[in-house]
This record gives sequence, structure tokens and C-alpha cells, in this order.
Amino acid sequence: QRLELLINDTSAAFSPSAFQSLIIRASDALDIQEASGNLTAAAYSIFQQAGNAPRATAEYTAQLVQFSNAILVDGYEPLFSKYPSVKSIPVEETQQKVIKAAEFASLSGAVYDEPIANSHELRHSIIAKGKTADIGWMVTDSIQYEQDFWPDSERKEPTLVRTFVLRGYDASDEEVDREGLLNVICTADPVPILKTERDLVRVHEGMLSMAQELYQELVKYVDLTSPSHKIVFTGHSIGGSLAILLMILLTNDRGASFVRNNVLRVYTYGSPPIFEMESTSNLKEMLQGNDSCSILEAFDLPNDIVYGYCQPWDPIIRLFSQYDPLYPLIDDLGDDGYTPWVSGPPRTLRPILKTILEAWEGWPDYRDNARLKLGQDYQSVGEQYLLLPEPVRYLTDRLVSVNTAVPPIESIVSVSSTELLPALN
Repeated sequence: QRLELLINDTSAAFSPSAFQSLIIRASDALDIQEASGNLTAAAYSIFQQAGNAPRATAEYTAQLVQFSNAILVDGYEPLFSKYPSVKSIPVEETQQKVIKAAEFASLSGAVYDEPIANSHELRHSIIAKGKTADIGWMVTDSIQYEQDFWPDSERKEPTLVRTFVLRGYDASDEEVDREGLLNVICTADPVPILKTERDLVRVHEGMLSMAQELYQELVKYVDLTSPSHKIVFTGHSIGGSLAILLMILLTNDRGASFVRNNVLRVYTYGSPPIFEMESTSNLKEMLQGNDSCSILEAFDLPNDIVYGYCQPWDPIIRLFSQYDPLYPLIDDLGDDGYTPWVSGPPRTLRPILKTILEAWEGWPDYRDNARLKLGQDYQSVGEQYLLLPEPVRYLTDRLVSVNTAVPPIESIVSVSSTELLPALN
């Protein structure tokens, strides 16, 4: 708690308004030479006055000012201009993609703390709750309207919906094997989950092992539904990844038509990617700019059966990908196995993190497992949605401050699963 207060106080010292003022002043200072195409020279002269910095730093600073000023002036549109799948959400789709998604986001949070009271507040009744494979879960029933999920649905009567809620990693839960769970999460080798003449889908080995245990425990609550029941899977962090896997295991067990007819949607929030695919049709789809999800199509499931929501600087959504924020830490340790980022410049966090790692008895096992298996190139599935704060907050989170508070959302844009991580990076 003290560390979080320190971080937030430090962030507050460099406020968004101060940062915006800095960018504007820097843009004004460089404006004359930018007009003549000599922005790098202007930045270089500024750094010479400050201490004869190398030209590479000046070039980076010039690019930084251009990038920041473009966002302040034009908003997010230039940031995603290279990615045709990025689109705003039409007003007529607000109910299904914003309002209903917010309800299940709150339910995904309820599984962490006081699940009964928080679920009842959302008008969900708990059918069962428990822990399996060190993952907390709960099953709820609620009354919903299918048109809130699928606007084209002809059913206007209320519908009973059974929701399976999966919890993410909870470091505060002393009833589970937290170190063991971390090692399972880092057991990220790809293993086959679907193999056809055209497609080969692989999935995170550790996640699949947990999902299989969860499926054996939870499938009875699918069997105990009434004929009119519909199903939703949801979860936060790795819980969202497991929610997708439960739907896939249900597809393998009962068939794609069963899932298409009975599962309304899978909602995930800040969840890491865990799938990869080899397909003879991949190149063709890429050339055509297809926004669909080839992984879900391989299971004969629609792209929009999965809605994933994330914030732009969340490190968890980059896990197990070529943009993984943790793998460079693991891969840049000193010979002692504890000193991080040894090849980089001096870092304030280096001695702090080293002390933490030295005090963690399970660190050697975690480190060795992560070195072998953490670096993967998985991708997300389904329709992805970026929750974007106002532009100044976006820039301060990226370039200046470290603020653990969740910012207010100014806009939401959709992006295809294949373009999500490239667009964020």
C-alpha cells in the first residue's frame, strides 16, 4: 500500500496538464525548424544545450514530440491509421457492446470479493461457487433478453441465462497454491487442441490443463440447465482466457451447433492471448484484410461469440506474445539469477526487484520454467475492444507516469484479434 501511494504521488507531481503544456511548448519551440524539415536538428540543439546528448537521443525526442503532438491535436485516429480493422462502435450497438459488457465486467470482479452480495446487486443468483485447479469460480443464473446480446434475435421474451465466472490470479488468496499456479501459467508451450486437414490450432499447455480440470467440475452445471437456458462464460485476466477455453472444450465435447445455439457470448477483460494457428487459408485471409477470427472459424464458431476488452497499457494482454513485457526481464538476468535488466542502463527498480526476488524462495523454479517456456507468439481471438482514456492521460501513462488507478474511459474502439497487439505497439 505504501508503494502504491508513493507511485501515485509521484505520478501526480507530473500532472496531465503539466505534460500537455510541455508537449505544446516543445512543439512550439520546434515549429520553425519542423516547417523546414529539420526537426531532428532542432531537438539535437536542445540536447546539446542540456549536455551534448547523442544524435540518436535527439532523433528519438523529435519523433516523441511529433507522436505526442499528433495525438493531442488529432486524437486517436492517426495512431491507428495503419490498421483498417480499428473502428468506433455504432450507437445502435451500444447496448450489446458497452452496457451489457459492463454488467459482466462487474460480475467478473464480483468473484474476487463478496461474491454473493455483489452478484445479487447485479441481479444474478449464485448457483454454486468453488475453487478448482487453484482457480476461483462461480455459477450464476439471471434473467436477460437475447436481443441485448444479438439485436437480430426474434425472441422478445425474458430468457434464463447461466453464467460461468472464472477468476484471474489472486495473490491475496492463501487457500490456493499461488506459486504452483504461477508455474502452471508459465508452462506456456503450445499443444494441439484441434487438428484437421486444413487447420492446426495449438493452445497454452498450462491453461489447457487448468481448463480441463475446470470443465470436468463445471460441465454438470451445463447439464442441469433447462431447455430454454442460455449460457455465458466470462472472466478477468487468465480467467477470461480460461472462459474461452471452456467454450472450446464444450465445442469439442458437444459440437459447434450446440455452442452456437446455447452460448450467447464469452466476455473477457484484460486477458492474455493463448492460441496459435497454422492454416492453409491464413495467407489468403491476410491478403484480403479479413477481420474474422480464423481460430474460431476452425471450430465452426462465429467471430462475435467472443468479446474481449482491454486497456492500451495493460501488460497482461501482452503475455505469451512477441510483445511480452515480462520475457525480457527473465531473459536479461545477471549470472546470479536475481539481478534484472543487467544489459540496460541504471534503473531505480533494479535493486528493489532484486531484493524481492532474493526473498522469494520459489523464484529459481519460476525463473527456470519461464526461461524455457514463457516466450511464445500467441494471439487473441474474437472481437477485441480497446478502452481508451482521454489523450493526455494516454500519453502520460505511456511516456511519463506510473499510475495504478484506472482512468475514466473516453472512447471504445473495436479491433480485430490479429491487429490488436500490433496496433497497441
